[in-house]
Amino acid sequence: MLDTRPLLLKTDFPAINRNVLEILQVNLGYKCNLSCTHCHVNAGPTRTEQMDLETINLVLEFIQKHAVKTLDLTGGAPELNSHFKYLVQQARATGMEVIDRCNLTILGEPGIEDMAAFLANQGVTITASLPCYSEQNVEKQRGKGVYWESIAALKNLNALGYGSD
Repeated sequence: MLDTRPLLLKTDFPAINRNVLEILQVNLGYKCNLSCTHCHVNAGPTRTEQMDLETINLVLEFIQKHAVKTLDLTGGAPELNSHFKYLVQQARATGMEVIDRCNLTILGEPGIEDMAAFLANQGVTITASLPCYSEQNVEKQRGKGVYWESIAALKNLNALGYGSD
């Protein structure tokens, strides 16, 4: 194996210094309602790995101790974690910003149809994931029907106040 450490020691690249931790991104699991070809964690409907309540409570303890300003939730589909709403409620109760990295189609899944309203009521920032503006491209990456399900979810979010000043 080539030792690259000496190449890193002598450089004119500015030193990297850690600053105050402001944003904590947490992956709540690999379960997802989609199986996207571009997914870097290979999430999907058959994945079962989920963050448990004990670990979520450790996350909450950590953000309290370190005055984290933003909790950024991702996954798979983070909303599929059975403790998602609890985590959001506890984090929002501190006044911190919570970001949900949402694939949009999850908002129409059976059993969690109230998720969009929950997110709006909690004041959660949604980073919506739609890989392209083209129906053909989206469906090639995410599956048949995903484009229009995503558009329906966006319209629902707009009706709840998202995308408005």
